[in-house]
Amino acid sequence: MTAENPPADPGLCARCQHLRRVHSQRGATFYLCRRSATDPHYPKYPHLPVLTCPGYEPTKTSPTPQSGGE
Repeated sequence: MTAENPPADPGLCARCQHLRRVHSQRGATFYLCRRSATDPHYPKYPHLPVLTCPGYEPTKTSPTPQSGGE
């Protein structure tokens, strides 16, 4: 998959806190794995879609559902 034609869903990367989207001046979008800066086991730009990843950590942007009720 080329950067000019990224998949509609990059897989786990779309919801990972280590993702950094990089937009080129030509309009291409790349998905950078920030784990690659400190761990050589992670590719800088993984092949998409990423279906499994031992370093996946979900983003913390959505609130955790409350359990229990009244």
